[in-house]
Amino acid sequence: MQLPQIRLQQTYAQIGLRITQPVQEIHQAPANLSIKQIPAELSIEKKAARLEIDQIEAWNQLGFKNLNVLADEWAEDGKQACLEAIGQIAEEGDQMAAIQNKSDAFAAIALQRSTPPPTNFNITFIPSYGSVKIQFTPTELYMDWKRGGAEIEATPSQSIHEYTPGKTEVYLRQMQQLEIDFVGTNINDKG
Repeated sequence: MQLPQIRLQQTYAQIGLRITQPVQEIHQAPANLSIKQIPAELSIEKKAARLEIDQIEAWNQLGFKNLNVLADEWAEDGKQACLEAIGQIAEEGDQMAAIQNKSDAFAAIALQRSTPPPTNFNITFIPSYGSVKIQFTPTELYMDWKRGGAEIEATPSQSIHEYTPGKTEVYLRQMQQLEIDFVGTNINDKG
């Protein structure tokens, strides 16, 4: 005997999604910069070195004297010689005037004049040490430094932002379905 059967065939519903992606665009223009450079300043003041050499004393000792120096020396020597002569004459006059001493003043004076005292001599270096005078003033350097700098002005630019939102659409992709089928509905009683 064959029993009747119910066959069920089912198809499930399916949904579909249509997705549109969002779009985002950002445009950033560069900032506007204004830069002004201020140069540094350097000023230098230089005072030159100075060398002074005074050789007048050395030349005088070597005998190469200036006419003014020679004239002054001759005047001083003449004055000194004159004073010494006056002193000697006065001394001799005093000797001759001193009759009370009962000495031969004329013979003593003649003897003094005929035998001069010995001359002093010594070894000297010509020109002497230190007769050349040297004076040196070194270079002087003055520096004045002023720093420069930079002036910067920045103006930022606005960013451009464009945004398109995304969307999602839901749709029925497949309908649900249920099929019912009866199989074996004929019942055979014969046997």
